[in-house]
Amino acid sequence: MRETLICTGRLGKNPYRFPETGIEVYSYEEICYYLSQHMICYLQTLPDEELLLFMKEELGLEKLAKTLSRLNNPERDQMKYFAALFREGSYFHEEEIREILDEYRSLKNAPAHRKYKMLGDLMMESRRASAAMEYYDRALICKEISDKEKGEICHNMGAAKMRLFRFQDAGLYFLKAYQKLEEEKSLFYYYASICFKEGRKKAGEEIRKLEISDLLLESFQNRMDSFMEEFRHSDQNAACRRLRFLAENDREESGRLKREKQVRSMQKQFRSELIRI
Repeated sequence: MRETLICTGRLGKNPYRFPETGIEVYSYEEICYYLSQHMICYLQTLPDEELLLFMKEELGLEKLAKTLSRLNNPERDQMKYFAALFREGSYFHEEEIREILDEYRSLKNAPAHRKYKMLGDLMMESRRASAAMEYYDRALICKEISDKEKGEICHNMGAAKMRLFRFQDAGLYFLKAYQKLEEEKSLFYYYASICFKEGRKKAGEEIRKLEISDLLLESFQNRMDSFMEEFRHSDQNAACRRLRFLAENDREESGRLKREKQVRSMQKQFRSELIRI
């Protein structure tokens, strides 16, 4: 885990890996922190038996593992399970435990589409774009969703699809998000997705159909210029020189293959620029 935690108890020699996010923990304190930040994952279920086995064998928390094993009914024992877990040690004060459990109750009572969006966002943070798309799909078919919320989810769906290099689909969702939210952020990513799929000329043609100002289009072009300039001065600089050499020496086919590889690398690097809503 990225955060620094003070661990006063035993550390496991082997980590436990939370299946939802792939995050590994080695201590009781890390378990408490992780669960307090990811309660959204346990609205309908409980942590698996492997976690109890880790507590027992790696951390020596046999009594706690035994207690939690008796609270294994997700429909009846969820609050008791987490209360017992958090109160076992001294990582959380009692007031903090009550706040966590109160927030957990609020999550359970939240509309379905908001739960799905939160889960999708969590999967994106965990670099699991495919799983995120499944949750966003579920959110979008909920009946009680507002246009604003639908726009936010469409934007994030576009970001997930772009992470998987599905630029055409991503562009459609960014366009839907812009139509719902009228936010420049979604419009720029719509433009960027077309740039990567069909080139900047086509992107300019499509974006003009939305009757945006020349000034805004110019700002989009400048943002892409900046990104591509940074890319060219990164580790890909040698590849750029190689492409120029091939072009100058009439080796078009080799140049085409190298160029496709470079574009793919550029597309991959752009994923870190994506911002969810």
